[in-house]
Amino acid sequence: MIMRKFFNLFLILAVLTIPGSNGCINTAHVNNIIETDCNSSQYPIKLEGTPNISMFASNCKDFLFKPEVVSEVIFIFVKEYSEKFKVSEQYVWLRLQDLKIELSIIPRTVEAAYDVSGNYIEGEVPVTGLAISPYHVWVEVKTSQVWSSSLVHELIHVVIWRDNLNIHGDPDHEGNMFSGWKKEHTQLVKNLRLKLMDLDL
Repeated sequence: MIMRKFFNLFLILAVLTIPGSNGCINTAHVNNIIETDCNSSQYPIKLEGTPNISMFASNCKDFLFKPEVVSEVIFIFVKEYSEKFKVSEQYVWLRLQDLKIELSIIPRTVEAAYDVSGNYIEGEVPVTGLAISPYHVWVEVKTSQVWSSSLVHELIHVVIWRDNLNIHGDPDHEGNMFSGWKKEHTQLVKNLRLKLMDLDL
């Protein structure tokens, strides 16, 4: 129960990392990650069963979630998003088509960001995920489990971005400057984090 309360608190910051994150891998579930080497791997890695969704590492030597694990998480996301917002799964898949998912164990910062409530934060802001464009997201591999990353959060930004005709992905979330992100999206992130945690993904 205490752990779940912690995860709910973490969700409030959504796009922000836990201060002091050093990108270390939790070895308890190393089966969900792989070490990559650009000299021996094919990039980008196509995710089987998806509409041309692929993933790649930020650096030549880096860590990725296993492709089959990322595929499974995306299939779960599509189903849950479809049910939550009363749209077809095909509708959601079309919004994710041709998406490139960049992954890295190395943390990133941005000069400014919005938290989930729409508060604007300036300075060196640590992030665990970024929707770089409607066709490109970056996600930090914080541990070997996908639920601890921002993948689901960034997938929502992509869907919203494409719903908004590629104009914006609603960077201020529940704030009122941009349209698209609703409390239901925040709740979906929370629900999916718990579901993926329960599935050990």
